[in-house]
Amino acid sequence: MSALLFLLLCPSASAATLEEAWAAAEDGGTELRMVHEQRVQADTLKTQAWSLLSPKVVLGSTYTINEYEIALNFADSIPEEFQAFFEDSEPIVVNKKQYFAWNASVIQPLFSGQALPLFSGATQSVKASRLDETAQRATIRAGIARAYYGVVVSREAVALAERALEHARKHQALANQQVDVGLAPPTAKLQAEIGVSRTERSLSAAREGRVAAEEALARLTGWPIDTPVALPEARALPYASRDAAEERAQGHRPEIMSAEHMARAARYGRAAANLAWLPTVDGRFTWSYNENSGFSTDKDMWQLVFMADWVLWDGGARIAQQQKVASQARMASLAVERVRDTTTEGVRAAWEAHASAEVALASVEREVALSKENLRLAEVGFTSGSLSFLEVEDARVGLLSAELAALQERMARDLAALTLLAATGDL
Repeated sequence: MSALLFLLLCPSASAATLEEAWAAAEDGGTELRMVHEQRVQADTLKTQAWSLLSPKVVLGSTYTINEYEIALNFADSIPEEFQAFFEDSEPIVVNKKQYFAWNASVIQPLFSGQALPLFSGATQSVKASRLDETAQRATIRAGIARAYYGVVVSREAVALAERALEHARKHQALANQQVDVGLAPPTAKLQAEIGVSRTERSLSAAREGRVAAEEALARLTGWPIDTPVALPEARALPYASRDAAEERAQGHRPEIMSAEHMARAARYGRAAANLAWLPTVDGRFTWSYNENSGFSTDKDMWQLVFMADWVLWDGGARIAQQQKVASQARMASLAVERVRDTTTEGVRAAWEAHASAEVALASVEREVALSKENLRLAEVGFTSGSLSFLEVEDARVGLLSAELAALQERMARDLAALTLLAATGDL
């Protein structure tokens, strides 16, 4: 049974599938975990914006050591001739030598023009970040698929190169014998040696490609580099036409929805900059304890304070901020248009690439069929004595080469389908 048919019809029971490679990347690969951490960081934007609306609890404490104590004795202010009429009084300590104080405050924003728009904008940014994570996951899945197919094809390429080298060495041995007995010119030896050198070079390149493909898959999935893989099943596209694929992409692709959320966030940011001209109002309740109570006998007290600030002129900073966020809002709107245009271009290119790969695969499958027939005729010729064993081997290597080309075209077709699925947001 040919190598390609073995891969297609009899994959090893222990071979890891492409879906398992995606799952492994979710669990152990560094790329998807980094994407997840980026989304976790983006999720904090909503909490940061909520802090503009929520109350704040503040605790404070001090321990003071003065150079000297300050005390006030009212008896010192009474003339001596009248002191006999007053009882002796203890001095009042106005400022202790050392004392401890602490307070607790609850501060509640009562009005801020910027708070609500900034919170709404942060909510849109969080939604955009989650869609960005979805888009990045699709990109990484496509990369894993390329690495997976690369391992399948590179391992088959190594097997073919090893078979070709074996055939070249047989050819060299036969050429040496023919030259030695005078049945072939001396150049036959040189040509055979050149053939061996070329196939050795091809084998070395094939092994290098296999190592690179295996290392890439191992890095993305965390698998050992010798993990067996099998050719995945062909993926059917759910689109009847290119126009259907474009329509699906425009309404479903996460990059487009993310850009739209970012455009809304930019508009909220512009509204917040415009409302920054309004005053801010806060309420504060404070309970305090102070050992240095002075004239009061109570060491603890509470306060309820309402504070309003209205910055009428800040040197032009708010005007500059308004201009900046207005520009950002316009850029965000342009970004939506750009991602829609690039999505259309990507879908069309992926559709044509898939169609071209289908044609190429059909063509090379025809070559495989012809190579099989050529091998059959060569075997018949060898049985009848009209062809040599090396000619049969040539036909066999030719079939293997055609099957490898078919495997490569199959990979190109499948990857083109995955690219199209990613372009529409369905991967």
